[in-house]
Amino acid sequence: MRVLGGTAMSNEARRLNRVLGRAHPAALRCLSPLGRKLAFPRGIPFQAAEARDSRIDATIGQLTDGGGRPLPLPLLEASVRDLDLPSTFLYSPIDGPPALRRVWRDRERRIAGHPAIATTLPIVTHGLTHGLSIVADLFADKSTDVLVPVPAWENYELLFQLHAGARIVPYPFFGDSGFAVSALEAALRTVRKKAIVVLNFPSNPHGYMPTPAEARAIVDVITAHPGPVVAVTDDAYQGWVYEPDLHPRSIFWDLAEKGDPERLLPIKVDGATKELVFFASRVGFLTFGAIEGDAEAALASKVKTVIRGTVGMASGPAMAMALRALHDPALDAAFAERRDILARRYRILKNGLAALDPKRFRVRPFNSAYFALVELTNGLQAEDVRRKLLADHSVGTIAFPVENAIRLAYCSIHEDRLPELVAAFARAAR
Repeated sequence: MRVLGGTAMSNEARRLNRVLGRAHPAALRCLSPLGRKLAFPRGIPFQAAEARDSRIDATIGQLTDGGGRPLPLPLLEASVRDLDLPSTFLYSPIDGPPALRRVWRDRERRIAGHPAIATTLPIVTHGLTHGLSIVADLFADKSTDVLVPVPAWENYELLFQLHAGARIVPYPFFGDSGFAVSALEAALRTVRKKAIVVLNFPSNPHGYMPTPAEARAIVDVITAHPGPVVAVTDDAYQGWVYEPDLHPRSIFWDLAEKGDPERLLPIKVDGATKELVFFASRVGFLTFGAIEGDAEAALASKVKTVIRGTVGMASGPAMAMALRALHDPALDAAFAERRDILARRYRILKNGLAALDPKRFRVRPFNSAYFALVELTNGLQAEDVRRKLLADHSVGTIAFPVENAIRLAYCSIHEDRLPELVAAFARAAR
């Protein structure tokens, strides 16, 4: 029976929905029509998994030496001699290699300082965007309101509105002092039936991480809502924080700790892209909070169905490289070195922007991630300034016309050239 795009619901999908109804009613109530139909089919991957330990395995269509080892082309093998060859060249399970899933879970819990909070074992996705796309497939439809602060990463609109047909409910990112918690609360009051709240901290394009007080207020507002709510933390820039006294972990853990299965489903989307400084990897992870047992298996079945019906699985070489890095005891120190480089760039840019004329520029608060956002207040238009920077100064930036602001990505600029960037920006915005 076809599931993706089909009209009928299988008996297995009905069973999974009953499981969620008992164990996590909020998850069931938030499912989209597609999400309700999803159930991992008992096709080739399922039957191959059952036969994994068989004496003769004639299930999967992949070339091996007859004993489970790959037979890659020598030219390709030569380029990855230091990697585990089976992990690099053979199919992995749909939800990712178990060893990679476990080590990522353990790392994320260690970073958060929350080893005891119940979460699912992370499922490997083809990057963070794919993880968010899976969330959209499972939970977004025409009756869903997706709350996104403005401005935000443009992919949220593509994934949730254009792709899934949900309604985007925008609200201002900043209030009078820091993150606009009251605006989030007001947006939640407009929810028609069910909501997806997207939380991106440290954020793109703002480069902002909340204080502990702001984080508590955000969690209080979301957990007070009658639901059902899916709260998605886009943790792409986790760890890239340059100021003390900011919230020390992803808000996912606070939501998972207080999550009520009757009203709230927290979801964490993260990955190797920024956390391992591995931008081409396309290795992401999807973790559900405050859910375990039969409900975890039910959601995993639905997620695997989407993966099976779209990308198939994440990249084997990239997963093998990520796994090796995660096992290396030098990983944390290596990341800290890169963070220190960016912290120096952050401080140089922050000092440079602080010297700009406040009558012409409004520098939005930033303390983390890769970006600074500067609003133009002198009547000039952001798109005009962007074009002038490019044409007259050979400087590339990103314009956000809705906010009449320019985003400066200092992550890719040597610290010696940051004063030149600020000077060019000031001249172009005269």
